[in-house]
Amino acid sequence: MINLTTLTIKSAREALRKGDFSARELTQACLDVIKAKDESIHAFLEVFDDALEQADKADVSLPLGGIPVAIKDNILFEGHRASAGSKILENYIATYDSTLVKKLKEAGAVIIGRTNCDEFAMGSSTENSAFGPTRNPVDLERVPGGSSGGSAAAVASQMVLAAYGSDTGGSIRQPAAFTGIVGMKPTYGRVSRSGLIAMASSLDQIGPFAKTAEDAEILYKAVVGKDALDSTTISDDTYKKRKLKKVIGVPRSFFEKEISKEILENFERSLEKFKSLGYKIKDIDLPHIKYSLAVYYILMPAEVSSIWRVLTE
Repeated sequence: MINLTTLTIKSAREALRKGDFSARELTQACLDVIKAKDESIHAFLEVFDDALEQADKADVSLPLGGIPVAIKDNILFEGHRASAGSKILENYIATYDSTLVKKLKEAGAVIIGRTNCDEFAMGSSTENSAFGPTRNPVDLERVPGGSSGGSAAAVASQMVLAAYGSDTGGSIRQPAAFTGIVGMKPTYGRVSRSGLIAMASSLDQIGPFAKTAEDAEILYKAVVGKDALDSTTISDDTYKKRKLKKVIGVPRSFFEKEISKEILENFERSLEKFKSLGYKIKDIDLPHIKYSLAVYYILMPAEVSSIWRVLTE
């Protein structure tokens, strides 16, 4: 029997290659969990009827060969719906693959379905999807964060081993934190946005959800790279590599009094871990933070420059 609770991408790849179970059996195990749990969580807007067919064709020698993956509802997959959580696009069928999907196919992934999100990725709770809210699998009375809440909930509830979302001002990182998993927003331009329904093109970036940082790295490496269809993409050679001081800025004045003691203690332990890895921890001030909005805080160029000066002094 496949134990999805403890299974990671790394361990699943090893098991698939040894023949401990097949890609079809792994995909079916995920489908069984979706059937059992998703009525109450509502992570998925659609489970693709060709998922098992994809699994039968999967080459398990590839980086993501046979690994069930979910994609946010604003990422195009040819021949499948992509509504961005909106009634406006409810019946839109993608006429081409996003670059992300192309790379997932090349890596051998099984794209199992599309996940719920705030309408057009504008939100931070996955409550304002036109197709109903997603609930947090950790506590069904709470939100999973957003806008990529469906992808986060799908991974956190063991429905899939991995998922992709999009992040403009926190839409991967925040739901990952809310559901207790790993979420990553890559450097702008490292993952192509071709075939991503935009929220704010100059800030959007596609990134992975996973159970571990190691799995997130596997997912990132499978889809990273320059793309002729997205002129903002960059390669490893775009910038000259420089050795910079390893400094982490900590805006302590931003911490709200309502934050629990337990969370603050965990935060301080994380800082100590970074110190042990050679990072310098430096308190910084964000003077404009009091003017920020509750949903997203977007740093202006002048403020980014100010923070950079503080960190590199």
